[in-house]
Amino acid sequence: MLEKTLLNYSVVLVQPKIKGNIGAIARLCNNYNAKNLILIDPQVDHLSSESRARAMHSLKYLENAEIYPTLSDIRGRFTTLIATTAKAGEQYKISRQPLLPWDFTELKIPSNAKIGVVFGREDIGLLNEEIDMCDILVNVPLPGEHKVLNLSHAVAILLHELWKASTAIETIKKQERMSTYNERKILFDEVEKILVKIEYFDHKRTIANKLIQKIINRSFPNHHEIHSLIGFFKAIRRKLEKKCR
Repeated sequence: MLEKTLLNYSVVLVQPKIKGNIGAIARLCNNYNAKNLILIDPQVDHLSSESRARAMHSLKYLENAEIYPTLSDIRGRFTTLIATTAKAGEQYKISRQPLLPWDFTELKIPSNAKIGVVFGREDIGLLNEEIDMCDILVNVPLPGEHKVLNLSHAVAILLHELWKASTAIETIKKQERMSTYNERKILFDEVEKILVKIEYFDHKRTIANKLIQKIINRSFPNHHEIHSLIGFFKAIRRKLEKKCR
């Protein structure tokens, strides 16, 4: 019998500006056993009386919340950052093509992954550069005329789906360390060098690289797999460079 595990994830709020939302999300963190609450440049006092009232018996998440100035400050802490968006992109915008929340169970997320679930501002959500900094994008589709959820409601849906993924799928605790963001970046840089070397169309190069990133990130590769791929693509690049001399 394989062992059921809970995922190791934190909730990340980028520039939250509604005190009640922060408190309600702290409560959700407690409901769904999130590791911690991280606030990126909060626009209000997360320890206000309103936040505390909404948090109820989950004050520990408010009082122990970690605060950072930018999303890039926490990038290295997580093996995987999951960005959330209220709007899905068109087919040709690879970086804006999201998963659906119930797709989490298909991803086979390893138990040793360190995940940050990133939620954007109440008014404009996440910026494109913030989404590009993340590994996976997810969108909650809505059937009604108004297509945007309250922030705390969106958090509730995503955390519930993550919980379902961690309890419905029986996963093996892998001994292999999961690849880091920096290791995967080395791989994607090698891919970019090859695309440049073969003079792949400039306007398609970014799309091609993002598509490769999307496929790799969804597979949650361990560090041995990533280093093997790095070696493979380096060999291709060196062969190309040799032929071009």
